[in-house]
Amino acid sequence: MPCDEWSTLLEQYRRAVGAYDDAVNDLTSLHDALFNAKWQQAEQARKQSDNCRADLLHHEHDHACLGAGKSEAAGPRVAVNTEKLVLGDQGQSGG
Repeated sequence: MPCDEWSTLLEQYRRAVGAYDDAVNDLTSLHDALFNAKWQQAEQARKQSDNCRADLLHHEHDHACLGAGKSEAAGPRVAVNTEKLVLGDQGQSGG
């Protein structure tokens, strides 16, 4: 079962992706200097979402709170590959 820190990191990632989505949507009807400023905001939001995703994957790897790396003696485990399921991996490595 995911730990509290994983849940917090997932929420941060969800919010960052939402902010990136909003920033990209703001680009649809802009021109010239205003477009350039909004583009920079979208790029910052993209970088933030990338950082949040990396933090989440790093936590999963190090903490193994989703079952990866835990012994069978510890009881049943739930192995969730969030890199593909939750995060929608697009062929990128997680680390």
